[in-house]
Amino acid sequence: MSGAVRFGSWSHGDRVITRTPSGCLAPQAETRSTPRSQRRSGSSSPPGQGQHSAGRSRSARGFITGEANLHRPVADRHFALGMSTQPRNRARSLAAVPDDDAAAEVTADEDLPGAVGQPIIEGLPDGYTYGVTRHADIILQGAYSSRLNDLIASLDQFTISLDELRAGGGGRTKFVARFDQSLRDRRDTGVQVWGKQNITISKRLGFDDNLEEVARTRGHEIDMFGLGHLDDHLPGVAVEMEWNNKDPFYDRDLNNFSALHREGAIAAGVIVTRGPRLQELIGPVIRSKDGGLKYGQSSTHWDKLVPRVNLGGGGECPLLLVGIEPERVTGIELVVEVSQELAAAKERLDNWRDHYSDHREAQRDVRTLREAAKAKIPPVK
Repeated sequence: MSGAVRFGSWSHGDRVITRTPSGCLAPQAETRSTPRSQRRSGSSSPPGQGQHSAGRSRSARGFITGEANLHRPVADRHFALGMSTQPRNRARSLAAVPDDDAAAEVTADEDLPGAVGQPIIEGLPDGYTYGVTRHADIILQGAYSSRLNDLIASLDQFTISLDELRAGGGGRTKFVARFDQSLRDRRDTGVQVWGKQNITISKRLGFDDNLEEVARTRGHEIDMFGLGHLDDHLPGVAVEMEWNNKDPFYDRDLNNFSALHREGAIAAGVIVTRGPRLQELIGPVIRSKDGGLKYGQSSTHWDKLVPRVNLGGGGECPLLLVGIEPERVTGIELVVEVSQELAAAKERLDNWRDHYSDHREAQRDVRTLREAAKAKIPPVK
């Protein structure tokens, strides 16, 4: 071919790989017509073509002539949403988890985008502690106001009874299911916009229109996923309530939010959990069936969540954190009474010399006071 430039080439299977003037490797559009069986057996090629082995080798002629045909690889991602009836996978996350002492020391400047700070928007219901990262509240109010209004309405009507707090474990907690259902019942012009969802991320790679799927990942099921808009479902809003699970479940949720936000599937993530004042109040008081503390420090609550986020949990996904506080619990007055009696008993033992002449006598008396206080809220059988 007149004026053509020679560049190095070799064969690989049915394709001829050409080194272009820029130094890139580009496959030729044409493929060889020689049957694969002939190439493997080393039989001759059609006239005018050199012989090539099935492996990576130099052509018989060593070079080919022709205009450079550069194909740039392209990749695209797409998402698939599907309702799931499978039970939640409670696998333990492998992410690093700060221990109790380290978590207590984690502090962050609220002005940093990834640190937990106070929300700016108004109209959030009372009875909760709130925290935001990366302006999640402003994003929700400005771009996803319908989903934010749904969330506010569900939080505003949400309550827990003392009997529900004391109820034994096993299965999905009643008031958590009630909260999810309150979101599921929300409608946008008659259309259901909230529900359990699994989001699948697939990646395709290839040349021009010849794309092949090279990876497919199914994210963890989201308890409540709100469609972004009726005419454009993604990105949406993900909501998880972690009431009394093991605290590594936070890592699972935060990792899931980070991955889905990075791929454009969610605009913000919301985690609802026990607030710091509620945990301080019920932690030492409410007991499980076996008599141990039902809401221990190693379970999911505010002071386990915030340090994880301040350490980078959730990546660049904007987060709205919601802590349920005592004002949302009906009948909490009895817990307050028992908590005060336990605190008074502890103070009496700490200052036993003011009340007793003998330390053993003080211990016996305080033990009686503590047992009497705990008996007011016995474990639910």
